[in-house]
Amino acid sequence: MHTIYIHIDENLDEAHMRSLSNDLKGVNHIVDVEINARTPHDMLVEFEEHHISPMAILRELSRHGVHADIMSA
Repeated sequence: MHTIYIHIDENLDEAHMRSLSNDLKGVNHIVDVEINARTPHDMLVEFEEHHISPMAILRELSRHGVHADIMSA
């Protein structure tokens, strides 16, 4: 497993972040997504690095209309 820290450019409310998190958890090889209401622009995504890349995760976020950057991997 590998984890990346993602920063989201948009101001999303808690419900939208939770929905986005649940959608990402439904993507094959994404194992977990952590969000925190105190840091609404940030999320941690745990994934199987041999099956999905960080760039593929960013493309998935883009498909949901979100602009994001990887802050650390």
